[in-house]
This record gives sequence, structure tokens and C-alpha cells, in this order.
Amino acid sequence: MKFCIALVAFCFAVIGTVNVKANQDEDVEQAKEVIRGLAAECKTKEGATDDDVEGFVNDKIPDTRTQKCLTACMQEQFGISNGNAFQEDGFIEIAKMLMKGDESKVEIAKQIAADCKDVTNDDRCELALDIMTCLKDSAEKHGIELKH
Repeated sequence: MKFCIALVAFCFAVIGTVNVKANQDEDVEQAKEVIRGLAAECKTKEGATDDDVEGFVNDKIPDTRTQKCLTACMQEQFGISNGNAFQEDGFIEIAKMLMKGDESKVEIAKQIAADCKDVTNDDRCELALDIMTCLKDSAEKHGIELKH
């Protein structure tokens, strides 16, 4: 299985694109376009560039302060973070929506959320990176190959 970090973390660390195949490429592009649109407010708020947004959309781990803050804003927008801590319930709700009733995938998402439930940081931008790292590590622990 492949999970797209942007959709997990954010989107998210966000849990969207599973088993990406040629016939799903259009769905992936549509999802990326939706994320670009949702990122517009955060882009302005955080002073991010188009390249920062593209990095987020394409699963690039944020390395600059602005990229981390953009990720934080997106995580907050999706209820995955409250700016101080990972929000387990918000992550599970996003997963349920993205997994469209596939209970086995939702169960994995619940396990991932449980692994990351204690992630906190007073710096919301560093928290975003902490959440992404935890989600990635947990996904790999559960045998999920991450798409980059």
C-alpha cells in the first residue's frame, strides 16, 4: 500500500492515495489540485511561495521555517493539529473520509493515530514536522510504503 503524506498530513499527514496505479493518476492529480486550492489561504497567511505549496502537495518534507509553518497551517485547517498537539480524532475523521468506508484502512489509520497521540510541541511549525515524522514512522511500522 502507498500513502501520500500530503493527504495524510495534512492531508494530511493527510491518508489518501493508496495503491496508486495508472488509472488512478487522474484522481491523484485532482486531489493535488484540491490541496493547492485549500493551501491558498495558508500560503498567504504564512508568506509561502508557489514552490513551498508545490513541495507540500508533492510530499516534500519541509525544511525551511516557512514550509513548516505552511504545513502547520494545513494541519490546523484539517483538524490534525491544534497548534500545540496532534489531534487524534481529527486525523481519524480525515482518514474515514478519504478511505470511503474501507474499514481495514481506517483501522490502520486508527493505529497510526494512536502511535502519534502524544506528539506535542509549543512551536506550531516544529510540531507540524514532528507530526509528519511520527505519521511516516508509524505508517512504515505498520508496513505501509510511503510515496514520495
